[in-house]
Amino acid sequence: MVSHVLQYRLKCYSRDRQMLFWTLVFPLMLATLFHLAFANLVSIEQFLSIRIAVVDNAAYRQNVAFQAALSGVSTDHGEGDPLFEVTLTDQPGAQKLLEDRKIDGYIEPGDSLKLVVQKTGLNQTIIKSFLDNYQQTVAAVEQVIAVDPSAWQTGMIDRLLVRADYLQAKPVSQAAADPAIIYFYSLLAMTALYGGFWGMRVVTDLQANQSPQGARISVAPVHKMKLLLVDIAAAFTIQYTLMLIVLAFIGLVLKYSFGDQLGLVFLTALAGSFMGVSLGASIAAVIKQREGIKTGILISVSMLMSFFSGMMYHGIKYLVVQAVPAMAWLNPANLMTDAFYALYYGSVDRCLRNIGGLFAYGAIFCLVAYAVLRRQKYASL
Repeated sequence: MVSHVLQYRLKCYSRDRQMLFWTLVFPLMLATLFHLAFANLVSIEQFLSIRIAVVDNAAYRQNVAFQAALSGVSTDHGEGDPLFEVTLTDQPGAQKLLEDRKIDGYIEPGDSLKLVVQKTGLNQTIIKSFLDNYQQTVAAVEQVIAVDPSAWQTGMIDRLLVRADYLQAKPVSQAAADPAIIYFYSLLAMTALYGGFWGMRVVTDLQANQSPQGARISVAPVHKMKLLLVDIAAAFTIQYTLMLIVLAFIGLVLKYSFGDQLGLVFLTALAGSFMGVSLGASIAAVIKQREGIKTGILISVSMLMSFFSGMMYHGIKYLVVQAVPAMAWLNPANLMTDAFYALYYGSVDRCLRNIGGLFAYGAIFCLVAYAVLRRQKYASL
């Protein structure tokens, strides 16, 4: 009988076009819009060399130290774009380039290094910082030589000029940093929460005061726990299938990565689907009002959780967790988003903790729904 009821419920759910829209078509539409909005987010944030000009006058040609310093920050060393893209020209030519906005500023060597800019901004600040750093270093060298002319032989000047780096930058994983990826992971968390629509329908179909079908089921000689588990299994199967379709669309069509642990990716989607369906079932069981109010509550809870997991603004996820660390575990949507993010950067242990939290929430929601439903009695049907 269980297999017959399960098959019947699967057919019923798969023909519900309204539910399929909100749990499949709507997430696919949002994913497409996110892709169009954030496709170039990484390339926009990439650093580009700052274009400057240097006046090629007698003072510049005599200043060998400045030529060497400028060469060091304008030569491609194979580690990305150099700091400056330098153009040597005369003073009128440099002024013309600046007026045409082909450079961010120009340097005119003389008794001191003069920086000429047309406006203030980040690039102009970087140029000034470079010149200030260079002139401070030159002043320090001159002061040391004035006090101890033998500093050249002792290597003191070399130690002053060579800026040793004692820290080495290493990536936390082989995955490229992508600030847009968090939006898609939050979208998947929202899709899982929208699985609550299926769970809500499961409970509605079991309540005699909510639907004629519920009235017929209530007089059937079948344990409610068995009916609830079969119906939730059917709703979960539909929701998990839809989640896999959304996953495939984001990963294969939109080309956003989930890391190399595909098994854990599927397990995260499974845990999220179970949590979402169970959440809807518990809300439908606890709230005694009509179906429209229950739907409104489910949508409000889902959107609030999605917002705090970074769906509308990725920075809010970290601001909330920093202010209230417990929110990292109190928000199931954050657990799912964090699980995908952990897999993207190769943190398997962190992902497994989040998956465990999702299953725990799903089990709690299921128990709440069953505890409410088993105590429901009706004066008449």
